[in-house]
Amino acid sequence: MKLAVTALLERAEAAREQGALTEGLAAASQAWTDADDDDQRRRAGLLLAHFHYRGGALVALIEIGQQVLPLARAGSEPAELFDLLRQVSLAGCDTGRLELAFSCAQEAHALALQLGERGRLALAINALACCFERMGDPWQAERLMLDALAMAREHGERHPLFVTLNNLVAVLIGMYHLQRDAVPLEEAREALRRALPYADETRVIAEAGAEMFYRVFAAGNLGETLLHLGRLDEARALLEANAALAVQIGAATQAWRIQCSLGELELFEGRPEAAWRKLGEVLAASGGTDAPTTRMRIHHALWHAASALQRPADALHHLEQYLVLERRRAVQQLRAQSQLLVTRNEIEQVQAEARRDQLTRLSNRREVARRWPVLIEAARAAQAPLAVAMIDLDHFKQINDRFGHGIGDSVLVALAGILHANTRSADLVARIGGEEFLIVLTDAPAGRALEVCERLRQRVAAHDWSAVAPGLAVTLSVGLTTAPPYDAAALTARADGALYRAKAEGRNRVVQG
Repeated sequence: MKLAVTALLERAEAAREQGALTEGLAAASQAWTDADDDDQRRRAGLLLAHFHYRGGALVALIEIGQQVLPLARAGSEPAELFDLLRQVSLAGCDTGRLELAFSCAQEAHALALQLGERGRLALAINALACCFERMGDPWQAERLMLDALAMAREHGERHPLFVTLNNLVAVLIGMYHLQRDAVPLEEAREALRRALPYADETRVIAEAGAEMFYRVFAAGNLGETLLHLGRLDEARALLEANAALAVQIGAATQAWRIQCSLGELELFEGRPEAAWRKLGEVLAASGGTDAPTTRMRIHHALWHAASALQRPADALHHLEQYLVLERRRAVQQLRAQSQLLVTRNEIEQVQAEARRDQLTRLSNRREVARRWPVLIEAARAAQAPLAVAMIDLDHFKQINDRFGHGIGDSVLVALAGILHANTRSADLVARIGGEEFLIVLTDAPAGRALEVCERLRQRVAAHDWSAVAPGLAVTLSVGLTTAPPYDAAALTARADGALYRAKAEGRNRVVQG
């Protein structure tokens, strides 16, 4: 039996690599049934969860995921556990199991921080953002997704970037549907206009790879965005081209969603009878639990189709079904918010972590992008002094080459501590590159700013670096400039120029520009 199960697991793993969903699901299901020890059940369960996730069998995914999670916590690699937690969290979001979704997202986030992997951290923040969107707050979800997107772009790998872009588009589409009956149409469409460039980028990434699952997801999101922006011809071409592909690869929930969009398209083009037929077919095929959001859309569109066909009884029926699902979602959201005590502080903690450099714990480029414009505008409004210092650790490559990257990291951490200890809480101190740092000194005239930078330079040079590594010495070069002008680009260019001169003149000095 063990040999047979091993062969089934190997077949399922090969199918996962090839994107063969139907074959992989069959092999993983049989391996799960036949497994005779915890290790086989864990491997089979992880594979089965993957195939259920890809196929959109979300209720089955949650059922198997809850059985496998204890085994995964006990015996899996952290990366495998992370993937399972994220899958269960997203399935919980889409099926209304919001308490489960949020607890798994939080565990995945903690695990990503433990692993120290920026790509997985971006994916964990994705899952948290999806939870907030399903809890009725797509605006906070969008902010979280934008933090995750910046992190995914820094990380550079295709998968986290695609997932983050795709989920950001889904959040913005959800924002549109939430508002479309409550605000003027053009106001609701603003979320779709923000979504469009991300949806286009997602499609480019999907079409550059061989993964059909990516293509179907990207096409569904872009097609729905175009549809509700009124770009019907473009939407039809894209949706029809991918409808059959969704069925072919076994992505059932995405197939239903694409068919729902095509039904809405018939309605928007003035063919309510065709819309009625198509949407009715999708409603019959989509079941009741795996696609509640799509079913809400279907009932909403069938209500309008029946109204256009002057079938009041049918219109009333579908309106009632739509309102039942909407009320159910509202109750789930309120219950989740109450049980989980969702607060602004919790959201801010996640967002703050995304804006912090993981090694030095200083601000990173995302925090600079958020705070610097605010500091400049406040200084401009008050005509107050403002200073900008660009800092470079001298000969850092030589330190890494001579002492090793571990010592190099220790130097960066110690340097961050010195910078933090010698600036004020109102100042912005950030690591913006490998050995590059930025300081924005608020309410600091030129003379005062020069004193601060000289003190920093002297304290770094005088620090006991031999405690980090015998023979180690560290110095800084600093380029300093002050406002006016109250312009980030101009101040950066001037500070960079001053830093270049400081290095050219021998390093270990402060130069004003």
